[in-house]
Amino acid sequence: MTAIRNALCLCLVLGIGGCGGVEVKEEKKQPSAEDPLLSLRRACLEQEGENAVPACRKVLRLHPDDCAVEHRLGWLLGQQGEIPEGIAHLRKADKLHPGDPGILCHLGMTLEKRGDRQGALDSYQQALEADPKHKEARLCLGILLRKTGKKDESEKELRNLLQQDPEMATGWAQLSLTLARLGRLEEAIEAGSKAVKLKPEDANARSNLGLFLTEAGRTDEAVEELVRAVEIEPENSTALYNLGLAYTKADALEEAARAYLGALGRRESFPQAHHNLAVILIGLGICQESKRHLDRSHELGVKSAPIVLKQYQAICEKPQEPADNEAGDGGEKQPAD
Repeated sequence: MTAIRNALCLCLVLGIGGCGGVEVKEEKKQPSAEDPLLSLRRACLEQEGENAVPACRKVLRLHPDDCAVEHRLGWLLGQQGEIPEGIAHLRKADKLHPGDPGILCHLGMTLEKRGDRQGALDSYQQALEADPKHKEARLCLGILLRKTGKKDESEKELRNLLQQDPEMATGWAQLSLTLARLGRLEEAIEAGSKAVKLKPEDANARSNLGLFLTEAGRTDEAVEELVRAVEIEPENSTALYNLGLAYTKADALEEAARAYLGALGRRESFPQAHHNLAVILIGLGICQESKRHLDRSHELGVKSAPIVLKQYQAICEKPQEPADNEAGDGGEKQPAD
């Protein structure tokens, strides 16, 4: 017992000593000035947009083979519209670190901006060969395959992506667009609904869902989705245009006209909005305004169907009855306003 008591006392003493022992003062370290190159590199890699570009350029003048900085500068320049220079830096980054999926994906996105779709496809595929789980590259590949008319391949890539990440709202939104292009409207609505459920504040996803609902004849649901899309993003001209389509299909012509006018208020050079508004105005007998929008749509490359022109002629170019006058001469006939 005495041995156990002594051992307990020893532990207690050691415990107290550990908590309240002699405090050793550490010498205060003087802060050292940061290496200017490291400071520039941090600014390049961490700052946003225009502020980062000058820092990246300075780093590369001092250290030309910095792969991360080449990658960052190339991506930033591509985002800012400096496409050729951006591609040059991304290609340099790819040479410094071959097979990096992030570099290859960003190179593909920048090549796509330049209009080099084949180069972009090759880059996305190389990125996926390097890392089959690279979600951004697979998403971009799926979208580009749809844009190039390879809709079945697009669906396959997007479904592979969603198998990997079922909660990816953007993946469901893009799949809905592909399914709509394949003519599978109900499946497109189902995928679009999943996108909206996962990301309720995505105005574009709601706008697309509203368009598919309109095409399916479900106009009440379409209007609800499209009104919400415009509430979320009031400057979204496409959502307003799609709302005009939904109101038109619901035969709510005045509301449709207001929606098209709203779209044109955000984007004046919106060819189909001008044309559709002109058609609505013809039906409402507002001829002078309809002519202005019809002419503007033609300037922007829209070709009116013969039925539209015939309708305009029938409603807006009817000959007026000659006015009675003392001479009994009817005078020159004018088109009605």
